[in-house]
Amino acid sequence: MSTPPKPARKPRKRAPKPDQAPSPKPKRVRRPKAAQPPDPKAKVEPAVTPPAAVAAPAAVAMRPAAPANTPSIDFQTIATAYGDYTRKSFELTRSFVEKLAGVRSLDQAIEIQTEFVKQAYEAYMTEAQKICEFYSGLARQPYEAATTKEPAAR
Repeated sequence: MSTPPKPARKPRKRAPKPDQAPSPKPKRVRRPKAAQPPDPKAKVEPAVTPPAAVAAPAAVAMRPAAPANTPSIDFQTIATAYGDYTRKSFELTRSFVEKLAGVRSLDQAIEIQTEFVKQAYEAYMTEAQKICEFYSGLARQPYEAATTKEPAAR
């Protein structure tokens, strides 16, 4: 004879600890009702102001425009900077491994390791700052182009 299966138990709620406040219940978000189709007999007013009533915006430059001799920054420039950093980092690591292979004492190994870490950090910070400036210049280009254009004559 087999024993009858045990009835499924409801999971018990755990009582909150005395030092913890009970978590608030999430509020239900109600969706707006679907918009009714417009009445075809109703008079429709234009939502856009006629062009004659719109004044031309004054050209206000918040930041001086970039000098004309500043080269254009594009994604290729940024990719080249990443490639240069990768090449420098690889060369630095290769020279570190070569120096470390010729070491005979622990003191020399620690000294070479410390020197390598300093050089790697300096190279990283220099290149990261340069690449950050490239991204900043790339993001600034559309804004500068928009502020240097003259408003269209009507």
